[in-house]
Amino acid sequence: MTRTALVTGASGGIGSATARDLGRDLDVVVHYNSDRESAEAVAEDVEEHGREAIVHQCDVSDPDAVEAMVDRAHDELGEIDVLVNNAAVLRMAPLETASNDDVQRTLRINLEGAVYCARAVLPEMRDRGEGWIVNVSSTAGLVGSPSDVVYGASKGGLLGFTKSLAKQYTEHGIFTNAVAPGPVKTEMFAEERRPATREESPIGRLITPEEVAEVIRTFATTTSMTGQTLVVDGGIRL
Repeated sequence: MTRTALVTGASGGIGSATARDLGRDLDVVVHYNSDRESAEAVAEDVEEHGREAIVHQCDVSDPDAVEAMVDRAHDELGEIDVLVNNAAVLRMAPLETASNDDVQRTLRINLEGAVYCARAVLPEMRDRGEGWIVNVSSTAGLVGSPSDVVYGASKGGLLGFTKSLAKQYTEHGIFTNAVAPGPVKTEMFAEERRPATREESPIGRLITPEEVAEVIRTFATTTSMTGQTLVVDGGIRL
């Protein structure tokens, strides 16, 4: 039976690695906001493994656009079995200097976007009695962010959202969990912060997007864990 995953923010970093990883066995909706070229490269990798992929651009903070994305997925690939809420922005600004637009954009993309995507796929998952939702949070959601208060708040909100979904929908066969990566070797994590982070890490290096994707894959198939958050940080928070 063909299964389909929707991965938001899949044009780079954790999202790209996750779409490629899941795309070994599932058809994939490769969502992106601005980098179509990279999203198309991800889709090509999925198709090389014999799976189908569609590339779709939308602003996940727009609920109508999210509904349209899910409708297109239904038409071209079928119902969504796995949702990975990964799309996020990081502004790196002190709160007192952050603009209203920056605050609203961060909360809307990082938190509201996940809510809209989940809402769009939950009815079909509930009717089918099966589904998996994985929310990509951050250690900033657990211990706070020293560089972006609003980002930390949005990622903390995702953890509460994860637990609430699990409490409401696990009885319908829908398993919702979260991953909380620490510093990951992506474009989002500033190069100048990497040496210090490597020194703090027991494993002596940054986590890779592919390592986070492996954990997401586990949560995308589990029927024994729900409402859980797994920290993927190489032991920095020990």
